[in-house]
Amino acid sequence: MALFGKPSLDLRARRRRRVERGILALVALCSLLWTGWWLRDLAAMPVFEPLVARAESELAVAYDQALAREATPEALIARLEARLDEDPRDWVVIEALVELAAAQGIALPEPLLDRRAALDAEDNGWIASGIDCLACSWDLRDCTLSGALACGIAVNVTVLGDLVALTREGAHYAAGEPVDQVDVGIAFVGIAATGLVVFTGGTSYAVKVGSGLLRVAHRMGRLAPDLIAPFRRAVAFGIDWARLPAVRSADELAGLARPAVIRPAVEVAQDLGRLNARLGTRQALHLMGGLDTPADAARVARASEALGPRTLGAWEMLGKSRFLRLGLRFSDELLAAMVGIFSLMTSALALLAPLVARLGRGMGRLVLRGVLRLVIR
Repeated sequence: MALFGKPSLDLRARRRRRVERGILALVALCSLLWTGWWLRDLAAMPVFEPLVARAESELAVAYDQALAREATPEALIARLEARLDEDPRDWVVIEALVELAAAQGIALPEPLLDRRAALDAEDNGWIASGIDCLACSWDLRDCTLSGALACGIAVNVTVLGDLVALTREGAHYAAGEPVDQVDVGIAFVGIAATGLVVFTGGTSYAVKVGSGLLRVAHRMGRLAPDLIAPFRRAVAFGIDWARLPAVRSADELAGLARPAVIRPAVEVAQDLGRLNARLGTRQALHLMGGLDTPADAARVARASEALGPRTLGAWEMLGKSRFLRLGLRFSDELLAAMVGIFSLMTSALALLAPLVARLGRGMGRLVLRGVLRLVIR
């Protein structure tokens, strides 16, 4: 009976191993299919979008935690002292750091505050301010981000500034001179803001203010090429130029728009208008000098909603790259794909584990035999 019993036990063991392997293979196959499903959905997203914007509540928490780590009293004092040592001094950033210290409940040393006040009086006295004001009024290209900036910006953030820009560039065109297409595009978006928001969504006031800031920043040379590209496209393809000679009013001018083409430019202007509403003109223009793409403008505008007057100070303490990165998180689709890949690898490892174990035991026996032979000799 014993002779007939042993094969029966081996047969049952083999069947059990086949069932186990079949179950593991099924798990691995399901994991592979699930991973493929999520990867397909992920690949179908615009630009693959592995990162998405945080929700507003998550955004505030992320920046608060980062500032608690980076904007310590020692770090803030050291950064402020370094900014005061510069020549020329960037008073927009200096004021932002002082505001950040106040918002974070950090008391700055009295000697440091006294030094700041003395240097402020030296750099921003009425004589220096008057000279800067005249320079800004004459040409924005000679403007700095000082208090005198108001002298050169008042006209440019109104419809009058848009009309002046269109008139100036129209004269250049008639005379056969180069036309500033960016200025024309900004002016068009600003003057037609009321009509355009019907098609694009958004706030007319924010678009007008944002387009005015864009013109000022453009004239001051503070706009990156990718940030002004939507306005070049808006001029080239977003306007029905053939009907332009018949236009007699701003409403008719808005009617020349091709909304799908102009929408990206309107969105940039609106984001910057929101930024100006939260931070004021000087800080908004300072941040615009560090923005490279429309996506950067949208992220900074969202961050300003969460940070308020701490925005520029946080930008200074965290650095541009980290500041922008904190506004994003891994998308749910990417996390699901990562979990699926991990599950696939785990299932495959479990499926191959018996084979690896047998190979390991075989290698172990060979090694043990070799060692024993050496020892016995």
